[in-house]
Amino acid sequence: MLKYNFCRWFSSSLISKYNFTGSLNSHFKFHEYVVNDDESDMRLDRYLHLRTNLPTSTIQKKIRKNEVKLKPLAHENEELDSNEMRIKKTKTLSYKVRPGDVVLVRSTDLYKEAKLVRPTRLAIKSFSENEIESIRSMIVYKDDEIIVINKPQGLATQGGPKTLKHVDGLLHALQFDYPDPPRLVHRLDKNTTGALVLGRTRSAAGKLSHLFRESTIEKMYVAIVTKFLPRNLAHTKISIPIRYGGKPPFEKVTCILDKESSLMANCKTAITYYQVIAGTGNYSLLRLYPQTGRKHQLRSHCAYVLKAPILGDDKYRLDKIDKTSTRSETSFEPMYLHLNRLVIHVRKNIYI
Repeated sequence: MLKYNFCRWFSSSLISKYNFTGSLNSHFKFHEYVVNDDESDMRLDRYLHLRTNLPTSTIQKKIRKNEVKLKPLAHENEELDSNEMRIKKTKTLSYKVRPGDVVLVRSTDLYKEAKLVRPTRLAIKSFSENEIESIRSMIVYKDDEIIVINKPQGLATQGGPKTLKHVDGLLHALQFDYPDPPRLVHRLDKNTTGALVLGRTRSAAGKLSHLFRESTIEKMYVAIVTKFLPRNLAHTKISIPIRYGGKPPFEKVTCILDKESSLMANCKTAITYYQVIAGTGNYSLLRLYPQTGRKHQLRSHCAYVLKAPILGDDKYRLDKIDKTSTRSETSFEPMYLHLNRLVIHVRKNIYI
């Protein structure tokens, strides 16, 4: 009898405290999340999407069904019914969380729920110590805001229907003691190697993404191309627009060399500087400095403009892109394009 009365009191206390509608079944759990400084000003549905891995539509449904409660740090908020700790219906989707807010989600098991509605997103695996050590051995730079890894050949940056192994799926091994794993802020092609930058916090990732979009991060690639070019250390400019065609994975870039072409209307500006460091036989070593960040920019500029495809780049071989070419080429792996140096202008200049 004492145990029964205690359970009744405990259940009624929870219902009263969190104001959940309907009966409280013992198999329901209250999942509590505390908003930190890095998550400030995120919309509630976006915040819970990142924290629970549930689709935004499912989060919004839970909010409408009163299965999401909020205990704000500051109670005097006109967007909240402070007595009931719930968000006013007119403000539900636009409410932005603040540091110290406590968000409670009612569910039997969020992990299973997320797995049912989004199995591909729940690829958070537990890594063995050897796997973690292997992944962390890629790190070439780390501070409070940034991690830079040396991405190997053949490892995609992000996943897809047929891409099961990718950097995005390894980020939890790079979390260390941070509340969340680092975030991708730019991409490298699957067969391109070199420096891949990760933001360790949401704010750092936002700043870095902005720097990459504005092309203010200095990048220097090294490449071996399949043509002998005379040594030339001067920075030679290529300013040839590019045009995209096809759909992934068959998407291809074309460089429009004729400025009078009707295709120019659909082109993107693309600027690359290059140096010829050395050459021997049918090969040359180049340094490439992209001033714009177009997809396949360096690969297409080398192939179409210099007539010197990057060694191992099967997509832009001359016998594939130039119908007049009599040169026969064979497939070769890996692709010899490597992001060798980055200069990031943040609080201090970071040279990688």
